[in-house]
Amino acid sequence: MTLAPLVLCLALLVQDSYAAGGMKFSYSGEHGPTHWGTMFQTCAGSRQSPINIETGNVKTEFWKPLNFRNYNTPPSIMRVKNNGHSAQVEMDGVAAPRVYDGGLKGEYIFAQFHFHWGSDNTLGSEHTIDGVRYPMELHLVHYKGSYGSLREAVKRRDGLAVLGVLLETSKTDNPALTPLTTALMNITEAGRVAEVAANYPLNAFLPNNLEKFYRYEGSLTTPTCNEVVTWTVFANAIPISESQLNAFRALKDYEREDIVNNFRPPQPLNNRKVLVPAENGADSAGLKKVGFTFYFMISMAVLMMNM
Repeated sequence: MTLAPLVLCLALLVQDSYAAGGMKFSYSGEHGPTHWGTMFQTCAGSRQSPINIETGNVKTEFWKPLNFRNYNTPPSIMRVKNNGHSAQVEMDGVAAPRVYDGGLKGEYIFAQFHFHWGSDNTLGSEHTIDGVRYPMELHLVHYKGSYGSLREAVKRRDGLAVLGVLLETSKTDNPALTPLTTALMNITEAGRVAEVAANYPLNAFLPNNLEKFYRYEGSLTTPTCNEVVTWTVFANAIPISESQLNAFRALKDYEREDIVNNFRPPQPLNNRKVLVPAENGADSAGLKKVGFTFYFMISMAVLMMNM
């Protein structure tokens, strides 16, 4: 399956300077996040994203591990676009990457990934963990394959699955990000597109530990903020150097201003629960407890029969 048609369709709904209906939005001023709920009714919903994840207030679930298909196959073509308020990466390949299990209700097909970052290293990520904000966040967007198309998936409550990857500063460059940050020098002006050396598969942009993550039901983080996203935010970050971060900060929007602080602040959790997968140790302990209980019940039954 070729990815290009999927990406073009998604661009109509995610990471465009104008939301559906043609109304402009931004990250500051009269069109900034504090006004999105007035400008777009769906941005004032009760299941909005991002959120602050409170690690002391999560619920444990027993799931199969997350599974990734075609995530270790480099794309044939990779391109990056400066869409006016983010760097959005699109890919073509023989087979589309997919993600399933890990509590996801179905298989989700990859469409694109994009970034959110700050003007300095104290801010940038959309999700925060116990109030801590990272300098950048990467979103890998997928749509549910059983719905047949992205256009149909965005109409459904579980239509999209987005993997959120936090980035933290390191003293050395992240090799997987080098081809991308090199290409950014050719798209500093809004609307420009550049090819990226397709040296790395998608799993190069994921943390080493894929077993620790936070799961909740939410929305797109840009207007029209459709509440159709199953979020997976990984607990572990991937590295990015200061010089690589500066390559993103050098991008310009359509007003030729620096693209920085392109993140939406955390939204109220309301009545939602943040879920986490049970660790292997906890799983084993649970099974041992069940086994002991079963043994005790059988023993009691045998004892009573012999009385």
